[in-house]
Amino acid sequence: MRAILAAAAIFLWLAHPARATEWLICSGGEDVEIRVLLGAMQVIAVDSIEIEVKGKKWSTRGGDGVTLITKGQAFETAEQIWIDATDEKMDAIVARLRLFKANEGDAVVSGGTLQMPGIGAWAVSCEGP
Repeated sequence: MRAILAAAAIFLWLAHPARATEWLICSGGEDVEIRVLLGAMQVIAVDSIEIEVKGKKWSTRGGDGVTLITKGQAFETAEQIWIDATDEKMDAIVARLRLFKANEGDAVVSGGTLQMPGIGAWAVSCEGP
């Protein structure tokens, strides 16, 4: 009987829907973009960060011609999102994304700033969750 109950519990757990992830994509003109893959959870869950500024690329996933970065702190309220990316050793901030968001019915809009110390700062508008 215990084996049947255990098997039933496992099947029920496997049958529950997977949590989706969605990209938050913010751009500040033709040559500035930050993409953040967010998990669908009750708290902010940053999976990946990709940044492209004037042809130069940074990513938490690495790759050829891409500077490797690490996820730093992330903070979200009903009205704001703050996300930081650090260098590979977590010694310095590489990027600061600061957004304000507004909801009206099904519409969600967000915008704010992307700052990369020593490189520049831009106003950005965003699409995504």
